[in-house]
Amino acid sequence: MIDTGGTLFCSKCGKETTENAAFCAGCGASLTGGQPAKKRTWLSTVAGTISVIDGFLKAVLVFLIVVGAVVMLTEHEDEESVPGALASAAVLVILGVLAIAGGVCALRRKGWGWALAGAIAAVIPFFPLGIASTILTVMARDEFER
Repeated sequence: MIDTGGTLFCSKCGKETTENAAFCAGCGASLTGGQPAKKRTWLSTVAGTISVIDGFLKAVLVFLIVVGAVVMLTEHEDEESVPGALASAAVLVILGVLAIAGGVCALRRKGWGWALAGAIAAVIPFFPLGIASTILTVMARDEFER
């Protein structure tokens, strides 16, 4: 709202308005000086994309571990390491799901805590991806809805 010597005008469209109006009759803009819109940058988008990619890489790794375990069992080679390999695959499944869910939260800019958890889950075993995603998620905290 712009005050020009007793006459008030909407700062968006320039239409004259009354002093106690909350919204402009011409364009509907807020005249009360509400909170400015949150600035959106590329940080959360990149962080979310990295987390989702990390989750899919984990899925590929789980597939390779399971195939290796099946091969070890069918050829009766080193059968003692199969339970350890499958346990590692189970942990990677959990981390991968968390990374994908956190990445989606970061892309939607909702649920900063989940986005951060997904970025942290991306650290294991793909360290550079996880660190980049975690740093970008922390930097983008103000972009998330509260």
